Parts: sequence; C-alpha cells; structure tokens
Amino acid sequence: MKGIKEGPESSSSFTSRLATRWLGRKIIFFRELSSTQDEIRKHVFTGPNGLVVWADRQTQGRGRFSRNWYSPRSAGLYFSLLLKEPLARPLPLYGLATAVGVAQALEEVIKIPFHLKWPNDILLRGRKVGGILLEAVSPALIVGIGLNVSFRREDFPPEIREKATSIFEETGLLVSRAKILRAVLKRLEDRYELLLEKGFSAIEKDWRKRDVALGGRVVLRRGDQMLTGFSLGPSPDGTLLLKTPQGLLKLHSGEILMWEIPGWEKHRAA
Repeated sequence: MKGIKEGPESSSSFTSRLATRWLGRKIIFFRELSSTQDEIRKHVFTGPNGLVVWADRQTQGRGRFSRNWYSPRSAGLYFSLLLKEPLARPLPLYGLATAVGVAQALEEVIKIPFHLKWPNDILLRGRKVGGILLEAVSPALIVGIGLNVSFRREDFPPEIREKATSIFEETGLLVSRAKILRAVLKRLEDRYELLLEKGFSAIEKDWRKRDVALGGRVVLRRGDQMLTGFSLGPSPDGTLLLKTPQGLLKLHSGEILMWEIPGWEKHRAA
C-alpha cells in the first residue's frame, strides 16, 4: 500500500513533540506494509541516519528465526529504524541496548516494571510483550521493534496465546502508540549514544537488573542442540555466558525456552 505522510498524528505534529536530535526526525508512516524491515531496506543508501518506518499493520511481519510476527491493524506498534556509521560496537550490543531503551521507555509511560530475556525479548509479568530483530545491511544496521499494545488474549493466535501478552491485557490501560513511540525513540537515542561512547558498561547495569534469567537455570535451544545451565548474563560483546556441567559456554545465538527465576519455586516457559 502506498506510503503516506500522516499517521495517527500528522508527521509535523509527531516530530514537533519528539525530544530527539537525530533518531526519528524523519519518519515514514504506512497504513499497511508487508514488513517495516523490508521497506526500510529500500532507504539504506539514501535515507538519513535515524530514519524510522512505522506501519499500522504488517501482512508479513517477522521476528527472529524467520517467525511470523502477528501484526493486526491498530493493536500494536510496529516500526524499524536505520542506524548508519559509526557502528563501532559488536552488533549484539545494539540488540541489548535496544531492549534496555524500550524497557526504560515503557516503564516511563506505563509506570510498572518490564523485564528482558536474552537476547531481545521484552517481558511483562513473565510473558512476551515485545521483540527486537537486528539485520545488518552494509553499510547500516536495521533494527525492527514490535510491541503488543492493545491486544486482548483471544486476539492472539492459539499457538502463542499462553506465551504472549499485551500492555492492555496486563494493565487494562489503552495507551497511545504515538506516545510510546516518542518515549522509545528518546530512550534509544540516549542508549545508542552511550553505547558508542562507553561500550557494554553503558547498558550493563540496566540490563542486569531487568534480566529475568540472570543467575537462574535455563533450557536453551541453539540450532538442533538443547543446552541446560546457569545463565550468567551477557558478556561485554553481547554473547550469553552459560555455566554448564561441561564448562562455561559463550553463546552467540540461541533461544531461552525455559528459565528459573532466582528465589521463585516455579519455572517460566518462553
């Protein structure tokens, strides 16, 4: 569907209330897209650093491992942003920094705690409320973000209904998506600038206090391999440190399927 300049707010109104210097200063809104990731790829060479593509609905939204990201109209926040040079830190750190920034913004708007699960899941009361997808497209990094805002439990496909949730489902609040997006973009701009300046130390404390699996036993899938061990959290390059009976593993990829929250008696399933 053809891109338009106006979304839930006019573009001029949205940017006039946006407290960033470069992130989201140009934003393109679509009523419907196959995928914001695919659309922003078209702007890798011509678009400015910090360009944002936002869609009210995605017909082929995707998450990690090429999974579908359920993206019905007006129920979620689906957007991608373009980061250009300098990308001077390991790419996994941009995923962690994005997760921290999104969680901080949501806490600022919603006033309740959000948690994180390596490498890129946003959790609310133990269920997934958002996710992040990184795609390196030289000379840039595309960051896709999806947040479940006003979904009801019955709106989710049956296969994810017990694992996914939304801000509305957990709080009863109907929150403006534009308000959330402004808060997220401001926090992300701060996180990316600090990451460039300081590296992992810029996000370590904020990640670890929200890391739902830190110090607990986890079951992790990496390709066809299932691993169990204790999560020691991310290392300075963004990889996960997993203490196993066979020794300490440094994992560049994988998915935590189950985790034990330290101090709790029950496990969570991802």
